[in-house]
Amino acid sequence: METYTKYWVTSLVRGFVAILAGLAVLVLPSMITLVFLVPFPVLISMLCLAVYGVMDSVIVLVASFTVPHDQAGRWTLKVQGIGGAIFGVLLFFLVYDQAQLVWFVYLAALQALGVAITEFTVARHTSIHHGSRWCYASAAVAILSAIALLLGRDLEAQKIAWLIFGYLGVFGFTLSVLSARMLFAERETKDTVTSVRDADRVGAR
Repeated sequence: METYTKYWVTSLVRGFVAILAGLAVLVLPSMITLVFLVPFPVLISMLCLAVYGVMDSVIVLVASFTVPHDQAGRWTLKVQGIGGAIFGVLLFFLVYDQAQLVWFVYLAALQALGVAITEFTVARHTSIHHGSRWCYASAAVAILSAIALLLGRDLEAQKIAWLIFGYLGVFGFTLSVLSARMLFAERETKDTVTSVRDADRVGAR
C-alpha cells in the first residue's frame, strides 16, 4: 500500500523552515533603521521571503518524489518548486533594485497563492487517503494569507512586515502540526495492518 510518510516528513521540515523565516522577520529588523533608503523591516522581510522561497522550493521538489506515482500532486509540487525558485530570485532583485513596496506585496501574495493551490491539490488525495479534511488546513492558511496581503498592500512598512510574519508563522505552525498528525496516522495505520497480518498468520497455522 502506497503511503505519504515521506511526504509528511518533508512537509514537517517545510513547516519548521517557514517558522524560522517568520521569526527572522519578527526579530531581526530594527523598526527605526533605514538601509538603502528602504525601511529595514521591509528589507528583512524581502530577504527572509527570498531565502524561504528558495529553500522551500528545494524541499518541495524533494517532496514531489515522495508522493505516490499515480497522484497528480507530484506534478503540482514540481511546478511549485520551480515557481518558488523563480519567486526567490525575483525577490532578491527587488532588494537589489530598491523596487516599490507594492511589488513586494504582490509577489508575496502570489507566492502564498501558489502554495495554496499546491497544498489544495495534494490535500485532495491525502484527505481521501487519511479520511481527514484537516489535510486542507495549510491550503486554507495560505489562501487567507494571500488575501490578507493583497488587502494590506497600502499599509505602512512595519505592518506589512507583521503580515509577512503572520503568514510564515501561522502557515509553518499549521503545516508542522498537520504533518505530525498525519505521520502519527500513518504509523497507526501501519501498526494496524501489521497486527492484522500477524493475526492472519496465527490463524492460518
